[in-house]
Amino acid sequence: MRIFLILILLSPSLVFAKSEMVTGEATPREVYEKVEAAALFLSMTGKAGLKEFQNPTGKFVWKNTHVAVTKCIDNYCLPSPKSKDIGLNMSTLKCYKTGKFYILELCNEAMYNPKGAWIEHWQPKPGVDKPQRKVSFMMPASNTPYQVVSGIFDDSTTLEELNKISNH
Repeated sequence: MRIFLILILLSPSLVFAKSEMVTGEATPREVYEKVEAAALFLSMTGKAGLKEFQNPTGKFVWKNTHVAVTKCIDNYCLPSPKSKDIGLNMSTLKCYKTGKFYILELCNEAMYNPKGAWIEHWQPKPGVDKPQRKVSFMMPASNTPYQVVSGIFDDSTTLEELNKISNH
């Protein structure tokens, strides 16, 4: 009976804890782990696996971000939970601070590195007036023409620290 009572008393906090895990801010480590899992998934499922990346409640959508699929060789984004990104020409995406074509730079790094690559770039963040630092990680999905990518706004984790996360 006591155990039952304790469980009843703790259940609201367990619901809150799960809620925080789902709706909180994603970390660089989570970005790396999700991208790595997505690359493996897509390597095993191929083109048929693309549908999972369109699902707004799928396994590659969490907290405040998601994993998207790109096809760097053709310079475009494939289906993702953000339908506005489908077919987006990546060669037009510039960093607001440096003016560099950051996705093309990331593609160049990741296409030839099976462990993936990190990059920093500045973009507008919803609710903030000036562009904010964002870090993105991309990894090729072996045996496919695809790459998977995710990113988060992060103004403190250095590229050196990010590379340690992905064992570079």
